[in-house]
Amino acid sequence: MAALIKKIIGGKPYFYIAVSKRVNGQPRIVHQTYLGSVDRILTTFQRQSTPHPVEAKALDLGLPGALWQAARDSGVQAALDAVWPPPRQGPALSHFLLLAAFHRICNPGPKTKVAAWYQRTVLRRLWGFPSSCFSSQAFWDRFDSIDVAPVPEPGEPETDDELLAAQDGLLQAFRERNLVSQRVLAYDTTNFHSWIASGNDRNTLAQRGRNKQKRNDLRQVGLSYALDAAHGLSLMHHVYPGNVPDSGELPAALERIGGRLDRAGIPRASVTLTMDKGSAALANTLDLERSGLGWVAALPWNQAPPELRQRPLDALPPVGPEHPGLRAVAERCLVHGTERRCVLQYSETYGAEQLQSVSTGLAKALTKLRKLAGELGQPQPRPPTEERVRKRVQQALGRNYVPALVPYELTPRGTAWGLDFRVDHGALQDLIAGRFGRTVLMTNRNEWSAAEVVAAYGQQQHVERVFRGLKGGGLVGWGPAYHWTDSKLKVHAFDCMLGVSLLQYLHRKARAAWPELTLEGLCEELGQVQQFDLVFPGAKPGAAPSVTTVPSSQSLVQQRLVQALGIDRLIPDAAPQDAR
Repeated sequence: MAALIKKIIGGKPYFYIAVSKRVNGQPRIVHQTYLGSVDRILTTFQRQSTPHPVEAKALDLGLPGALWQAARDSGVQAALDAVWPPPRQGPALSHFLLLAAFHRICNPGPKTKVAAWYQRTVLRRLWGFPSSCFSSQAFWDRFDSIDVAPVPEPGEPETDDELLAAQDGLLQAFRERNLVSQRVLAYDTTNFHSWIASGNDRNTLAQRGRNKQKRNDLRQVGLSYALDAAHGLSLMHHVYPGNVPDSGELPAALERIGGRLDRAGIPRASVTLTMDKGSAALANTLDLERSGLGWVAALPWNQAPPELRQRPLDALPPVGPEHPGLRAVAERCLVHGTERRCVLQYSETYGAEQLQSVSTGLAKALTKLRKLAGELGQPQPRPPTEERVRKRVQQALGRNYVPALVPYELTPRGTAWGLDFRVDHGALQDLIAGRFGRTVLMTNRNEWSAAEVVAAYGQQQHVERVFRGLKGGGLVGWGPAYHWTDSKLKVHAFDCMLGVSLLQYLHRKARAAWPELTLEGLCEELGQVQQFDLVFPGAKPGAAPSVTTVPSSQSLVQQRLVQALGIDRLIPDAAPQDAR
């Protein structure tokens, strides 16, 4: 028979299972098994009695969950639902718009891939809608239901639509949460190439024009955009035909911006609009004055007052310790026939970047010219004309100051051409001393100091960072935009700008928890935060399996972000749930 026995060894109890039998009529232990101490016995029992999961499902929790929390906390979802009321059953239009924006941020791609991505995220559990609700056809049908005003004919006023109402609603939601400042509003324009066929006459927004992505062979759409410089939120945007130049879009943009501020109850005089070169061209100066807005704009170099732009560098005082490497001076100058307050700004960083760009261009141009000289020096049965040769030389020189720095000579040599060239080092030194690093600013804020004007214009970098992120996919992926109609392109732009606002809102909250965190670093850290659903077998044969939810292991940065962004509120208790 078997029995449990205890032995005291070294003053500590240990247990054995002993098997006894009678040997020659006397009880004897014939076999014993060591069990160990009480703690070891308990650990062994718990290990053997704990069920093992039969399946583990990983869900993206960090970035999708944080974006959903941001949409609710910032008032975005409520503002969208106010324009497009939710149905009694099924997802609302706000779900489609937000999901499209989330997908553009987390995993850019066509709508055919959204449902599968949604199934792999925590949104599936939070929203409770099956992934079949978000098929590509469902997106097209819901987006077709949005009232989008047609593109007006040239000279005709634009009409209001639901997208404009949604932008007004978002601005109001941001204001109610003190997310809109009344100081600086950064404005700029850009364009995006598309894959719309030249023969597609259903689209009037995509037109031929000078493309900033160097894809002049494709049709493009223009985007004017303004954001709150203090918080980085998208306050207004507009999609316009791609053949309209930047300066031609500004008068209409000023009317839209002024109307948006009026409807939001923000005094125009309290807002300062900052703009890049070209916006303050002569044709737009009167429109800027009539707008009632404050403004700061960079002047085109050929329109800047010569006496100011040629000011010696040692005559420019430093802006201050908060703007290292910047010098500036302000004075009244005659511009466009009127005395205005102008500021000459010099940036060491900008000057170094210009010098590097020109040096790189020079190196490439000289290499091409040397190769071209060798080709032209060979006798040819039909020598090219001088006009043709000069055109090839200009193509080799390119742009960006290089043609002015490389004088050349062409000499006919029978059936060949002699090409000689050099670098004008004197002209290069003049550029370094009198052009590189310099920007002339003009403003109607006559009471501002040079430092205040420079600080306001510096906010322009926020818009440029957004444009770089849209085109490079580092912020919200604009492309590929698989849309062939004007209305779809407008909805696509609305989604992208919505995504920008949500990301900027997240970044602002995240920096309160981890100040050094960049926007790219935020997305990377949140992208590693996952949730695991562990599926266990039923307690009895035939019983339904249960699910226990646990988060992934997290670094210190991720733990701080999970708490600061409210992601921890999305993680259910670890109590087992019915898998059904």
